[in-house]
Amino acid sequence: MHKETEKLPLRRILSNYAYILRYAFQKDAALIIMIFVAYVVGGVGYASMDTIFMRAFINFLSDPAYSFKQTAVLVAGATIGMAVLMTFDRCTESFTRPRMIRLTGMLQEEMIHKVVTMDLMYYDCDTYYDDFVVTASQLEDMVVTAIYDLGRMGRNVVTVLVLSGLITSIDPVIALFPVLGFVVNVISRFRIMKLEYDYDVEKKTIMRRANYSKRVFYQPEYAKEIKLSHIEVPLEKQFHQAIDETIGVARYFGLRISLWSLVNWITVFTLLSYFCVPLYLGYMALVVKKIGLGEVAALNNAQGTVRNRLDAINYCIERIQRAGLFCERFRKFMNYESKIEKQQGTQQVPSEQGVLRVEDMSFRYDGAGKDTLKHINMEIHPGEKVAFVGENGAGKSTFVKLLMRLYDVTDGSISYGGHDVREYSTDEYRDLFGSVFQDYQIYAASVQENVMMHEDREEEQKKVIEALCQSGFWHRLQTLPEGLQTALTREFVDDGIQLSGGEAQKVAIARLFAKKERMHIAILDEPSSALDPKAEYELNQNILHHAGGATVIFISHRLSTTKDADRIYMFEHGEIIEQGTHQELMNLDGQYAEMFRCQAKYYQQGQDLVAG
Repeated sequence: MHKETEKLPLRRILSNYAYILRYAFQKDAALIIMIFVAYVVGGVGYASMDTIFMRAFINFLSDPAYSFKQTAVLVAGATIGMAVLMTFDRCTESFTRPRMIRLTGMLQEEMIHKVVTMDLMYYDCDTYYDDFVVTASQLEDMVVTAIYDLGRMGRNVVTVLVLSGLITSIDPVIALFPVLGFVVNVISRFRIMKLEYDYDVEKKTIMRRANYSKRVFYQPEYAKEIKLSHIEVPLEKQFHQAIDETIGVARYFGLRISLWSLVNWITVFTLLSYFCVPLYLGYMALVVKKIGLGEVAALNNAQGTVRNRLDAINYCIERIQRAGLFCERFRKFMNYESKIEKQQGTQQVPSEQGVLRVEDMSFRYDGAGKDTLKHINMEIHPGEKVAFVGENGAGKSTFVKLLMRLYDVTDGSISYGGHDVREYSTDEYRDLFGSVFQDYQIYAASVQENVMMHEDREEEQKKVIEALCQSGFWHRLQTLPEGLQTALTREFVDDGIQLSGGEAQKVAIARLFAKKERMHIAILDEPSSALDPKAEYELNQNILHHAGGATVIFISHRLSTTKDADRIYMFEHGEIIEQGTHQELMNLDGQYAEMFRCQAKYYQQGQDLVAG
């Protein structure tokens, strides 16, 4: 069973093609005009000289009145003309190639800017992800092909018109053969293109699973678990299933493409070109004797070129249709509207810390059947140390994303400093937060860039060193060959440093300390998951000590990290079921107390084992 891909009317396809050309034209109009003119001039020049030269040359050889000198002048003129055309081609190519690289670079840069401004909720949407993956992977090829196809189309159409005039001036009947071939070619190539596009889309969808399975085996972060387990078995199974499905799809579409290709080749290239044209020309020259040998050569060359140009027009139409189908995704992606990112507020973000208040707040993901968070009420005062606890899936991380306005609430409100957070500029509001998430990333950049999260600035080195000291990374920093300029990861440099899990986490936490001068609220989502208990305790004390007067919000499964919090909120199934200080919750003897005693028992068992 093969799924249907999107069907677009011809008008929409042409509209899409025009859209992508306008998009590129805005970036570099001169480049597109230059390529178009070069293709038209070069194509018409080559075709005309070839046909006219062949006719004149054979007529010269056939007519005793013409001298060898005249023939030599003809050959020399044709050679000079071809040399001029070739020089023009090479100069145009040399000039346009770097500009094309610059154009595609600008397009990818604009794609990056678009992605940066996309709301986080789009990443939870498969349709958005598919549009983004297809658009990002094919944008450059699609735009470059569209530009060059515009030039090719201009060259082919003008060449056909010029040579058709030459053909009809000698024998208009000969023009029927390439025209009939063109009609058959259009119908067959259109169907072939549609089948190839459907195959390409379905193949890419299936191969995402195979590519994921394959990619896992090349990523260093998976290497240890792969070697110590048998996870390769389900991954290989997933890989082979995807390959088998792709083979089935290839067979399904391959048979249909082959049949249409066979019809195309038998009708257009075998019957109309290789049999009908020579037979007709031979009949006209040898039987009827209406045309001479020069005209035979010229007509054969001209109709062959017209046939090839019409065939090329077919391929241009095919690629234009493919670009139009692809551009539907591109337009859809570019038309995604962000409701959160880069929004300008109506209120000024407060310069002093304020109260973070959550009132009867609920949240539901798009398309979900029920709320992820339900009727949350909370009030966090400046400088408080607050902990969110609960099992996985309780809604803690989603709630934190709402506090930082990575999502917007479905019902209720979140306010800070007396105003709904939606009234502030998104960037300015988020700048009040320092955060370290459990799934933090270390980037292929210098240590300083990984801490500051922007380009190196010499005046910030002291701040970076201080932040790394406070996160516990100072001793490791002293061993790095180039200090703050040491490259992390081996993505681009062979001598880059691969940090351990705990070391990488300290670098990530240093980001928070580097921002503390302007930070109102620090959020730490499982900040100590890669650390041992001693390092965890030291880190928590560092955070509490060096966070200054900032509000600190911990998200943790380890309840031993929450005992010093001013207030603890326990989440379960998207609701706050308990809240209070550690002692108050222990006295309540509810879910928190049960979880704490359970974890304390395991800690004690571990200590007993170590002591034993």
